[in-house]
This record gives sequence, structure tokens and C-alpha cells, in this order.
Amino acid sequence: MLLALLLAAVACGGGPEDGAMAAERRVVSLAPSITETVFALGLGDRLVGVDDYSNWPSETAALPRLGGLFDPNLEAIATLEPDLAIVLPSQSDLGARLRALGIEVLEVPSDTLEDVEGAAMAIAERCGVPAAGRRLVDRLRHELAPAPLADPPATALVVGRQPGQLATVLVAAPGTYLDELLSRLGVVNVFADAGQPYPQVGLESFVGRRPRALVELQGEPLSPAQRQRLRSDWLTAPGLDLADTCVTVIDGYEVLTPGPRLADLYRRLRQALEACR
Repeated sequence: MLLALLLAAVACGGGPEDGAMAAERRVVSLAPSITETVFALGLGDRLVGVDDYSNWPSETAALPRLGGLFDPNLEAIATLEPDLAIVLPSQSDLGARLRALGIEVLEVPSDTLEDVEGAAMAIAERCGVPAAGRRLVDRLRHELAPAPLADPPATALVVGRQPGQLATVLVAAPGTYLDELLSRLGVVNVFADAGQPYPQVGLESFVGRRPRALVELQGEPLSPAQRQRLRSDWLTAPGLDLADTCVTVIDGYEVLTPGPRLADLYRRLRQALEACR
């Protein structure tokens, strides 16, 4: 156990739980959910660089930008001389290249709510602050506790498409944290039988399944006019009669970020579906 704690401290360049954080601790985060988790654990002052899309909390604005999911800047990362780089499993190739440069890498998944909790604990333990990880997990479990709606509407949860087009639409299905949030609200996902976490479906899938509620999630803030245009795409689609379907758009940077702000999405999802009953 002592050896494990020592190795965790070395990886993050510092000392024991709740002790003073040494200046040499240097961590880079390469996904927004990771960045937000690091800050929620009280480790923000260890971050020396983040991906291009991390924008919360406001302290991230002052940090060096290290590229996106598909175009990471290896030279910029190496120049920062981090003790630890934290990545998603989908960035495993990046992780391998960073390890080749002598940089320690921690991969943390974020597909499910269990993954979100596990990521918080993995980062906390690796950085020598396991108590902070437990506090964050406890907070998430409290904020995301099941709270079933009365007479919840069967729902389709849209997570990606081109504005003005409905030929190919990405929806959330079982195996995702988004579907789990629906389940905790007692909501039936009309794509529960999809067979993959984020299936790409066509307009005919909505015709056949006839959801009572259709919620479209957008991962950045929109103007009222933009939200209305997205709703109009559905309400005016030829061959798709949604006269009895409640169509809602939920937007914001936190909406598609599986991290410590999931309670915001959970609350907004509940409000949207309550209004659809």
C-alpha cells in the first residue's frame, strides 16, 4: 500500500492526501470531461495544459491549448514536461505516443455513469487525493439519484446531426450515461433495442417509434433563434408527423460532457420531460 501511494505521488509530482501541493506537479488533460473532473477534485493548480475544447471552469482560459481529440499537438505537450497526461480510451494511440516520449499516461473512460465515477476515483488516487475522489463520487450519487417521473413520456434522445438535415441522426441508446439518466427518471428510451450505444438512424426510425418526447442535446450554447430552427427541422419534416410529440432542445457546453456537472443536465432533462407530460 505504501509503495502504491508513493507511486501515485510521483506520477502527479507531489505529496500525500490533503498536504501542500508541490509546485512541480504537472498534469495535462486532453478532454473536457477530464479537465472538469481535475478541477472538481481540487487539483486545478496542477494543470499545465488542456485540450482545445476545455472551457470550464473559467481558470482553463489561462492554460496552454494542446489540440483536439484528433489533432493533438505532441510537441506542445512535450514542451510542458508533464508528469502525467490524462486521456480517454478513444485516445489510446495518443497515449502510446506520449508514453514513447517518456510521459506517464492515465486512461479514464466516460461512457457510463459508473465510468464517470471510476474516472474521478482513478484521477484522485493517481494524484494522491483519494478522499477528494470519494467526496466527488458521493456528491454525484446524491445529485443523480433515481427520481422517477409520474407518467413519463417515451423519449428519443438525439445527440448529433447536421442542422437542417434529418437523414442521419445520432441517438443515445443503452450503454450510455445519457440513457442511464433517462432510466433514473423512469423514462422509456424508444431506441432501447438499438444494439449499440450511439446508433445512427434515419427519419423512418422516428416514424415507426413515435416518441412522445424528442429531446435534442447540443453541446454548445445556442441562441433562441437557433434552438427554434432545430425544433422546426423536426416539426416540418416531410413524412414525419410529430403533432403529438413534444420537441425540446437542451444546449450548453456541459450538456454532452460526462463529468462533475452532470447534475445540471439531469435537472434540465427532468424539467423538459415534466413539461412534455
